[in-house]
Amino acid sequence: MTPFYDNLRQLLATKAHELFADYGVTCAPASRSSEPTRQLCGILGFTGDRLCGSVVVSATLEAVACSNPIGDGATRGWIAELTNQLVGRFKNALLRGGVEIAMSIPVVLTATQLTPLPETAADPTCLAVGGGVVTIWFEMEADAELTLAEPGCDTNVAFEGEAMLF
Repeated sequence: MTPFYDNLRQLLATKAHELFADYGVTCAPASRSSEPTRQLCGILGFTGDRLCGSVVVSATLEAVACSNPIGDGATRGWIAELTNQLVGRFKNALLRGGVEIAMSIPVVLTATQLTPLPETAADPTCLAVGGGVVTIWFEMEADAELTLAEPGCDTNVAFEGEAMLF
């Protein structure tokens, strides 16, 4: 692991906390459960000139349901949307730091146990979300000299929840 990887991993965790807070759901660090339980997984890749990678969000049904503001039981659609929003927030933070990426479309799967084999020794980020658990895996490849600039007041980047018309 590199300091840059650690910084991006922490940035992604911060964005996850912000995302669930915006939906009024408590979110706190948790330990990883080894108990197999039904989970929904959202997988989303991203790519850019200097940075590419993927994010996997695995969540128990309770975590998915308690964060869904519509409460319509559309758990597969909602885990896809949560994954999309999380990586979108991450993308915005990177853009404010001078790094541009493009996102793919989320893919959803159901599993009782998920163990991606990342290229790093870092454990996934585990969060207690409402009455459930969310686990986030992060992988990336970056140019060796890539760093994030200090976030500025870039008026071309919308903050989460804002709309831009062009």
